[in-house]
Amino acid sequence: MSKYKWRDLVDINSKTRSHLSALSCIAHIDANAFFAQVEQIRCHYTKDDPVVCVQWSSIIAVSYAARKYGITRMDSIGDALKKCDKLVPIHTAVFRKGEDFWQYHDGCGSWVDDEDKKLTPENFKVSLDPYRRESRKILKVFNEWCDVVEKASVDEVFLDLGRCCFSMLMFDESVHSFNEIRRVFKEGEYDLDLYLPPVPRNLDIQFDGNVYNPEKRSLFEDWDDVIFCLASILTNRIRSNIEEVLGYTTSCGIARTKSISKLASNFKKPAAQTIIKNSCIEDFLDNEKFEITSFWSMGGITGQELSQLLNLPKEKTIKYIRDSWPTTSDELKGFIDTKLREMGKDRDKYHTIDETQTQAIADKLFQLVRGEYRLSVNAKPMVKSMMSNKNLRGNSCKNFKDCIAWLEVFSGELDGRIRELEQEYNRLFIPKTIAISVRGHKFQKHAKSSSLMFTGSHIHSKDFLEAGSRLTQELDMKFGKDSGYYPLTNLNMSISNFEILEKGKTIVDMFGRQAQVTKKVEPGNFSSVESVTAENKESLFLCQPCDLSFSSEEQLREHADYHYALKLSESLNGANEDSKNLSYGERRLLFSKRKRPACSSSKNDSKRVKSTPQSDIYKFFK
Repeated sequence: MSKYKWRDLVDINSKTRSHLSALSCIAHIDANAFFAQVEQIRCHYTKDDPVVCVQWSSIIAVSYAARKYGITRMDSIGDALKKCDKLVPIHTAVFRKGEDFWQYHDGCGSWVDDEDKKLTPENFKVSLDPYRRESRKILKVFNEWCDVVEKASVDEVFLDLGRCCFSMLMFDESVHSFNEIRRVFKEGEYDLDLYLPPVPRNLDIQFDGNVYNPEKRSLFEDWDDVIFCLASILTNRIRSNIEEVLGYTTSCGIARTKSISKLASNFKKPAAQTIIKNSCIEDFLDNEKFEITSFWSMGGITGQELSQLLNLPKEKTIKYIRDSWPTTSDELKGFIDTKLREMGKDRDKYHTIDETQTQAIADKLFQLVRGEYRLSVNAKPMVKSMMSNKNLRGNSCKNFKDCIAWLEVFSGELDGRIRELEQEYNRLFIPKTIAISVRGHKFQKHAKSSSLMFTGSHIHSKDFLEAGSRLTQELDMKFGKDSGYYPLTNLNMSISNFEILEKGKTIVDMFGRQAQVTKKVEPGNFSSVESVTAENKESLFLCQPCDLSFSSEEQLREHADYHYALKLSESLNGANEDSKNLSYGERRLLFSKRKRPACSSSKNDSKRVKSTPQSDIYKFFK
């Protein structure tokens, strides 16, 4: 007789209860050296070519062919080339400063001797869009095979295979040996609280992949092993489909929880899959390759602080926790509480450990080290915010004009990412809030946010650029003259507070068909504006260049913004003859009837590919 009940088996056919079942089956699949694979396939190299993906002078992905030469991500591209003279470095796609589209510059990079072919962070921003695009292609394949898929990152997913395995066990005619359990299920001759029948002998199914089984236990001890075997057959088909259609190799881990399956997928690479039977979980965790910090969410500061608090040894920490607190998580909680009390004021150094959450911490640790920590595979698209960020070097952002050039990049990147989301989920994604954050060269941070206002049925890059420019202008006017502001060391644009609509609905639907009319504000320059107070205490606000007066400060500010935008436009696009920002001498010099010889273009400029002319920034402030 099985140790599992009919309820356990039926529950794996439920999207909401599958992960809680004693027969739960979850897979973690990730692409091997994904960024390097993307570039290898794009540039038509083979798996045997030592390809590395490069960002500036750093390596961000190393193909397995390149790893044979001892190359790691810790190497600079210069050091890597010394280790392998056949190395194939490929730089990521980049945005050029002032352009709202990304492109590849193959044959260019910091390792190239020709100065014209070097890509520098002062003039470019890395684009990860090509990798997101390929990730969506892979995700589409997963969704064709399984209906509960969680995208964990750009190159990895979790699959809850419970429903798939239940279907294979009960209804797949190509899977034999299960006629009796199928008959009982189809005829309804079972009780949910009764135990399942024994596993049939002489099964004609085999595991696909490496079954971790150091003690040489029977491969099919109970129905959980049958479920895992069916899962391994399925994941092997999925991975083969991905390689056949898209060319990417993947690694897979199969276990009863997300945390164990993730460890298993990384256990043997590349292009392999590892199955962790329930009876072998503790053997797997104690194989001296894993520590408590190896668990997903236990790395970094959290894992380090818990290790110090629990006085864990340097090695075999998982087994130590399991043996030290063998009965319940309450024992572990009591130990943590006692340690925190004994530390007194020194407990403040544990930033990630909340005294009010010690029960939750103890429960999680107690379950993790036994392979029992269960989390659902969450298939819902949870888009909370997006950011386009640039760490700036040198004088790459030394004034407001430079800020606008980088905002052009950010706007194009965010617009592209929203379009990709809409294609992926067949929904409209409408961000309602935009924020700009800057960091000066003395590392002081400033930020400003506002609601996004736009017209039409979609939001576009120009809407981000217009709103971002206004916010950046406000920061520039308030802090731009401070000694610690320019040149900026970081600038970013983020959008958030998403409204997700079905395709076919309009923006009006988002607001319940209550039309909202917003007065346009025209930002400008205050430098040439004065305010004067009359003796009769009635306010008179005067703009000297225009010789216009206004009855309120608000009207003056709106008019003053016109000058700010006009001056910015002239710095980017040149001044008109009737510009109020030009002196008489400047007007004579610039617009004399006498022709001047045109300056010849530099050699470098003639080689550079011309980008699409950008629209006048001034129109955003009209």
